Amino acid sequence: MISDLLNTLNRAIPRPKGEIPFFLPIWLAFGLFAGALAAPGPIKVEAELGELAGVQVASTNPGFSGTGYVTGLDNETDKLTLTVNAPAGLYELTIGYAAPYGDKGIDFQVNTERGSAMLKQTFTGFTTAGLGKFLLNEGLNTITIYRGWGYYDIDYILLTPTAVSLPTKPPKTLVDAQATPSTKGLFTYLVDQYGSKVISGQQDDVEYILEKTGKEPAIGSFDLIDYSPSRVQFGTTPQRSSEDIIKWARKGEGRGIISLMWHWNAPTDLINQAPDKLWWRGFYTDATTFDIAAVLADKQSERYQLILRDIDAIALELKKFQAADVPVLWRPLHEASGGWFWWGAKGAGPLKELWRILYDRLTNHHQLHNLIWVYTATDTFKTDWYPGDQYVDIVGMDIYTNSTANMSGNWASAQAQLNGKKLVTLSETGNLPSPDKIRGFGTWWSWFAVWTGTDYIKKQPVDLLKAVFTDTDVITRDELPDWRPPLTLGVQDGGQANTTLWLVTLLGNPATGDKADVRVRGATGSRLKFVVTDAKGNQLLTKEIEHAADVETHSLPLGKGAGVYFIRVSTQTESQTLKVVRP
Repeated sequence: MISDLLNTLNRAIPRPKGEIPFFLPIWLAFGLFAGALAAPGPIKVEAELGELAGVQVASTNPGFSGTGYVTGLDNETDKLTLTVNAPAGLYELTIGYAAPYGDKGIDFQVNTERGSAMLKQTFTGFTTAGLGKFLLNEGLNTITIYRGWGYYDIDYILLTPTAVSLPTKPPKTLVDAQATPSTKGLFTYLVDQYGSKVISGQQDDVEYILEKTGKEPAIGSFDLIDYSPSRVQFGTTPQRSSEDIIKWARKGEGRGIISLMWHWNAPTDLINQAPDKLWWRGFYTDATTFDIAAVLADKQSERYQLILRDIDAIALELKKFQAADVPVLWRPLHEASGGWFWWGAKGAGPLKELWRILYDRLTNHHQLHNLIWVYTATDTFKTDWYPGDQYVDIVGMDIYTNSTANMSGNWASAQAQLNGKKLVTLSETGNLPSPDKIRGFGTWWSWFAVWTGTDYIKKQPVDLLKAVFTDTDVITRDELPDWRPPLTLGVQDGGQANTTLWLVTLLGNPATGDKADVRVRGATGSRLKFVVTDAKGNQLLTKEIEHAADVETHSLPLGKGAGVYFIRVSTQTESQTLKVVRP
């Protein structure tokens, strides 16, 4: 009964801006009294009873609660302000709304904390959407809803007491059954950290982070944009070549993690007109007339062949990473649901078909098995755009919002569909995430990466940079373990009456320093031979053991320079060759 009375007081007659309601002392007294008697229950506030600025109350659209709903959010200064009396605590914020004109972005503020979300289109009446978790103060709290994209209606808000929950770890199984051991090792490491630590990343400006904080991001995120053939035709040179990215991954102990995206310049049909449709903007929908739906409808067409040509060009770069035993967090066709890139301009169907073509071409045709496939949504996960569990290992979210936002609503939009199935990561963001908010709201992104340049990472206060990259729950490069598993090969030796299995293990790959450690187990009494060669086939070392013990461990010198080396281990009848990388 007390809760009902408090809600009735919340739904008082609208008042002029800044005027204190006559019942405020009673409101506070009842709030404290209710909090002393029982745990807080859900608090519902009707939109039409809030403070209106540039908006109106209407009742023509059926299905609303209360006496009406708020409409007219179409100008930049329009907003609705609701004042809520509540016991202190963590609450789930839900909005009742109608969006008959398509999906709409919404911007809002809870006390001093900003947030954003997407409202799905409604076709009849009103529905609800979760906006995330928020900490409310004891007593009065203010919730403001801004225009956002506009042209949606607000029925009410609902605040429900809630608690923080940890994400469920997904299986340690990649969609590519032939993934390389190092790729599997990296994915296993990511799953192991999920829900307890966040791995630091950075788009391009990895050196800047090291300079300002003394710490290096564990993940370097880079772009294959300038390998797009329609950019190469204009003479582009990559800002950072594939070879340089590989060097960054392999330096030191070789534990740096690589994430690659691809701003895919349209294969053809670039508008190339000043000022804002020039060829180098050819990945944007408004800078090309390339129609992916039409192209996919005619797979015998010249334009479809250009799609394959572009994929093949990128495959050549990805093969360099595979040859160097560098797994890739592969993030193509990002932010498709936003529609601002040509690969998402014709809807979800063509995007999903293009994703499957890309997956098949790289995995099966080009035999690339060092890729961890990352599907990237915008700030809201939309199931109708998702390519499917069988084609995706990780789901990323690209969220550009106010620095005060806790992003719990964005996180929840993905967790509702993916918890326990896929890792969720903050693949791009405009501001550094707060470790305190990650802990406080349970938004345990697998990793984060702030966008590059002066408007994003270089705009962050240096003190904040240092605080984030030295936080105990943020993993930097120096804290990465050797996530590559020891390479163990079983060799069936059939040279004797009773066949035996002997195991060859490479202890550490990439190698540490100029030597590789190899362990052979189970070749007891056999004659063992080790041969080390470089990538050109030049023989660098031969070592023989006349009568092997049950366990033989040998440190074998490699060449003087960084590169790929091969170690051939053989008995009288069988042999096995290992590939080792020297950073």
